[in-house]
Amino acid sequence: MAENRKVQKIAITGAGLVGSLAALFLAKRGYEVSVFERRPDPRQNEFKGGKSINLALSNRGWLPLTKAGIIEKVRKMIIPMKGRMMHSIDSQLTFQPYGKSDQAINSISRSGLNELLMNEAESCGTKIEFESQC
Repeated sequence: MAENRKVQKIAITGAGLVGSLAALFLAKRGYEVSVFERRPDPRQNEFKGGKSINLALSNRGWLPLTKAGIIEKVRKMIIPMKGRMMHSIDSQLTFQPYGKSDQAINSISRSGLNELLMNEAESCGTKIEFESQC
């Protein structure tokens, strides 16, 4: 006997990194997800504003991206940073590693990651309403 279940609808405000990732997880669980974003679609427009700086993606940041099933796509976007260069008052340079020789923090484009998350959420059925408020 087929079960007649009504699909639950969820609204999310904001298609930024957190909103898009949450939409992806919820859509994969079978929810009907709508995301309301007040800005225009950054994939279609040359949106000016917002945060443009790259993100430093540590091991802790890998977990939700791995669970979302998109880590291989993310790996193609990262630039490993093995440490930082420090400049002393007398102009001496010192390299400070972020961990052991095989460890790194990964730099990733904030906007590139956001676009990937929006695309993945939409591919799972999420509807993103741009230039719209909830």
